[in-house]
Amino acid sequence: MGSLFSCGEAGIQSDISQIVDVDPISVTINVPPLLVGQRIDETPSTSVNTGDINITSEEFDEYSDELQRFTINQIYYSLSGIDAGNETDLDVDMSIVFAGGSRIPLLSTVIVNAHAQSAQVLLFDKAAPGTVNQTAIAGIESALLNGTSFVIEMELVGRDVLLNSSSDTFQFQFKFDVTARVQLD
Repeated sequence: MGSLFSCGEAGIQSDISQIVDVDPISVTINVPPLLVGQRIDETPSTSVNTGDINITSEEFDEYSDELQRFTINQIYYSLSGIDAGNETDLDVDMSIVFAGGSRIPLLSTVIVNAHAQSAQVLLFDKAAPGTVNQTAIAGIESALLNGTSFVIEMELVGRDVLLNSSSDTFQFQFKFDVTARVQLD
């Protein structure tokens, strides 16, 4: 956790930064038993979600009455647990679902050689947002400020897939670099 303080007419402002890990999501890709051990173009799509994410309630409770804004600095993901010998690229469509049910697309991406990825990968950087939907990021920041939860939904399709069994279950995990602006009087 990092902090930065400044002082002005309205009192002391502090920026509190934290890295927050979200619980991993289990993802399973399947191929028909007759195609085990053969390279196939694509798997059936798989839908998964993170469940409710409420960073404020877990990480910033101490300053809940003084919060002025949240900033999402970066979002990372990591993959783990793809069985050795299995190979796949992943087409991933991500959306954010907010309390009340509104759904905003976040990003569509292809993870090439997903089976070979073990390090965390930068998905979004505030300084260079790329193709990430800024409306979705603003919605996450607003949800954090209002103390409401959101869910990341993903639709995944395996591409250029080679599995040594009819399914492979692996973990997809998100990490958020978040800064909260706090007004201390």
